[in-house]
Amino acid sequence: WYQRRVRAVKAVKIYTALYLLPQLLRHKSVCEGLKQTFPDVLRSSAFLTCHCFVTCAAHCVLRRILGQYRAITVAAIPAAIGSLVSLPIEKYSRQEILAIYMASLALECLYEMAVYRDLIPPIKGGEVALFAGSSAVLTYFHRNREVKINDTMDWLMTKLLCCPARSTVQEGRTAKVTTRVREYLVGHLDELLRSHTPCGRSSRCTHELTCLGHIVNTGLNGLIWGTIIQMCLRLLSSGGSLRQVFRLLNKRLELARVSSFVGAYTAGVVGLECALNRTCVGGNVAPAIAGLVSGLSFALVPEPSGPIALYFFCRAFQCVYKKLIQDEIIREIPYDVLLLFTVSTAITIHTGVCEPHLMRPSYTTFLNYLTDERYRKLDRKLINVVMKNVDKAAKT
Repeated sequence: WYQRRVRAVKAVKIYTALYLLPQLLRHKSVCEGLKQTFPDVLRSSAFLTCHCFVTCAAHCVLRRILGQYRAITVAAIPAAIGSLVSLPIEKYSRQEILAIYMASLALECLYEMAVYRDLIPPIKGGEVALFAGSSAVLTYFHRNREVKINDTMDWLMTKLLCCPARSTVQEGRTAKVTTRVREYLVGHLDELLRSHTPCGRSSRCTHELTCLGHIVNTGLNGLIWGTIIQMCLRLLSSGGSLRQVFRLLNKRLELARVSSFVGAYTAGVVGLECALNRTCVGGNVAPAIAGLVSGLSFALVPEPSGPIALYFFCRAFQCVYKKLIQDEIIREIPYDVLLLFTVSTAITIHTGVCEPHLMRPSYTTFLNYLTDERYRKLDRKLINVVMKNVDKAAKT
């Protein structure tokens, strides 16, 4: 693989789309969003460019020093060196996001390696159970505010569930319907429910509408946000190309299944929480039970759904880790974010270079886009010296 200059333009294009989309979803103009995100785009682009350059340079330097390839020097150690050098460039709040994302990728790679080598059998329905458990943990911490979740994740859960956390409600701020069309429909439905049903909402509930009106409002909100999230993810994974978004619109069945899952999940969480608030089980435990049961709707998501479940699992693990540190049960690991990102990136890049058939297809597409198809054109016959049949496995 003859290394050429790293194109920072790719990184700028990726991060412009990544940072501008949340600003647009918060109803800000394009000019205002660009002004606020421009420093972040430059900083993140410098991080990604530095990571690519140092990783490729370390690969070549190790090859010259050792005189031959080793199993761990082909990709793992160069990627680890690139991570150690480049991650401090990135803003600390985004370092956690990157570490969590790469950890989910690394876990998926390790699982695929174990299944491919017949070390463990494939777990049918494992992603549904994993998502349901992770949903219970995240919903519990989001509602009770015992541990601060990442700002982006917290904002997304607040938008999806149409209701702020309990501590926010105690300060006098309550959830309101924001979309005009949804406000009109749900408003008339809420008036109808108030006049025909004897019980409006429980005293423990934090929403303004009746419980049934709140469930309908949250379900419609989930359908809308499910569609928006899919389009944003397609746009980001393709590096800002609108072609992938139009291809998604053509796949109506896939679009409907994911949107229906988000709608069913959000409606299920608030519905079960309202029902539990009317019993002795309500309180702090209600969000966890509601998140666990509603998480079973993850079965509606089309394959491959494992990456989503693994990402939520890593998020839930992060919350539990912070809670244990907060209660002084365990000590915080020094440089935990840097270590997690370094190890996860080393595992992921090693899998992508030496065992590409086990790599997530969307991440393979991202690497091909970032390297101008040079990742796909790697001469893997040179790696056959340390790992057998790498070139043949790559073709499959």
